[in-house]
Amino acid sequence: MRRLFRATESGLSEAALRWGERQGAWIRVDRAVYVEGSDPPSKLDRQRARVLASRGVASGCLAAVLYELDAIVLDDRPMRRRQHTSAVVLHGVPCTDGLQTIVDLAALVDDLVWEQALESALRKRLLTIDELEAALPHLSAARTPGTARIRRVLARRPPGAPPTESLLETLMVQLARRVPGLGPPARQLEIVDEHGTFIARLDLSWPDIGLFLELDGQQHKDQPVYDSRRETAVVATTGWLPGRFTWHEVKRIPRQTERRLAALAHQALRRN
Repeated sequence: MRRLFRATESGLSEAALRWGERQGAWIRVDRAVYVEGSDPPSKLDRQRARVLASRGVASGCLAAVLYELDAIVLDDRPMRRRQHTSAVVLHGVPCTDGLQTIVDLAALVDDLVWEQALESALRKRLLTIDELEAALPHLSAARTPGTARIRRVLARRPPGAPPTESLLETLMVQLARRVPGLGPPARQLEIVDEHGTFIARLDLSWPDIGLFLELDGQQHKDQPVYDSRRETAVVATTGWLPGRFTWHEVKRIPRQTERRLAALAHQALRRN
């Protein structure tokens, strides 16, 4: 990410700043805020510069993008300036902390996107579910926008469940909810054999009906062979029915993937 700096903190004179602009070393983006390089400032550069120029704190979608949370994109809504919140500096810009960022997002995006951002924030250890639940009474009393969404999404989340390990897993968890009769999956379930030897850790599984899923994100060399052996080992140990889904299937053709998952679940139930 391109470096931003305030003119007042750069130690450079006005003449030096103007010379640097002419040479393409930096570009003025906002009031006394410059970005390094000669390329035109991006939308992200301009929003970051606005925070520095105002001496405020980035919040909402901008903070989420700086945290690199799943599914969040920049919008054009004005940022709220927070003068009395603990700030975290990311890429040279003060931002709301993880908990406040997630709370702010609940008023800006829908349930599915907010859940995707939440799971990535949990994965990055920016907050915990306990911290979020402890904040709910105060949020309700203050009538904080998005509080109902937070309660609704948390109610769907199995107690004690670990964060998903990728956006693909989160999308699959959300898709699985649409399959009638299929409850929430176990996440990252460890499988051991009768001797206690570790066999594999499953992405998503339903031990009660004997079904597990493996999700293929980015393939690496020898990955298909490894995955096949791993899947065979799990089936040999548990006798469960396996299913494998790709990013394209989950993200691009969710209706067909939902039907395929429903068929797997039906088949697993028939085997019991």
